[in-house]
Amino acid sequence: MIVKTQHNGREYSIDLDSGIDLSIPNRFNGNLPVFYGASSPSIKPVEFGEFIGDVNQGGSCNVKIASVNIHCTGTHSECIGHINDSGIFITDVCPKGFIDTCLVTIKPIPAIDSTEKYHSPFGSHDLVITQDLISEKLNGNFKEGLVIRTIPNSENKKFLNYDKNPAPFLTHDAVDFILEMGVQHLLVDLPSIDKADDGGQLGNHHRFFKKGKTISELLYIPESVKDGDGLLQIQIPNWGLDAAPSRPIFYSL
Repeated sequence: MIVKTQHNGREYSIDLDSGIDLSIPNRFNGNLPVFYGASSPSIKPVEFGEFIGDVNQGGSCNVKIASVNIHCTGTHSECIGHINDSGIFITDVCPKGFIDTCLVTIKPIPAIDSTEKYHSPFGSHDLVITQDLISEKLNGNFKEGLVIRTIPNSENKKFLNYDKNPAPFLTHDAVDFILEMGVQHLLVDLPSIDKADDGGQLGNHHRFFKKGKTISELLYIPESVKDGDGLLQIQIPNWGLDAAPSRPIFYSL
């Protein structure tokens, strides 16, 4: 289906069948990325009296209970309610429609080679995404959404244990620059925009949420998706929480 939409004074034609899913699928098979010692999402059948919600065990239908650590086991979107007691839910700030977005691919650099700032000391093996790396890609291009794909981009991102394989993170300068460019929705294929062991400060989260609305983490951006402008839809369930599992769909322009 082809639809036409107007955004920021421009008209776009979109093939709704061409959208690329940037989320990591969760089949509840234990094969997902994990972070901060989290267990993979799991399901079990409802049991009530003689009823069991599993047709493979003789039940009349499947009725499952899911256990999910939203922030640490798969693609999710979060809001300022993640770091304060504002009571703001992700459904309060996550856009329902399309947002003007740019997708960029960045190779993080050793933190010790950067002069940019972060609130926690850099380790000798830390890798960072800097303002300079992002500005080279955006080239003054204002967008409401920004998707960052890091390289290398192997498919092991779909099931990596990030406690054993520390991920890159953003510098303060990078976050400040992103906000200066007007980005409201930041999406990354990392478990966090902060360093995992930053003393629990989540400094980049606090910086971003001063002006930004949502952060989506643990994406997987296929190689088939080329860098450039597009429209993005962040699909989430209507959950009254600071975060929810999400399914970002990207439409290249």
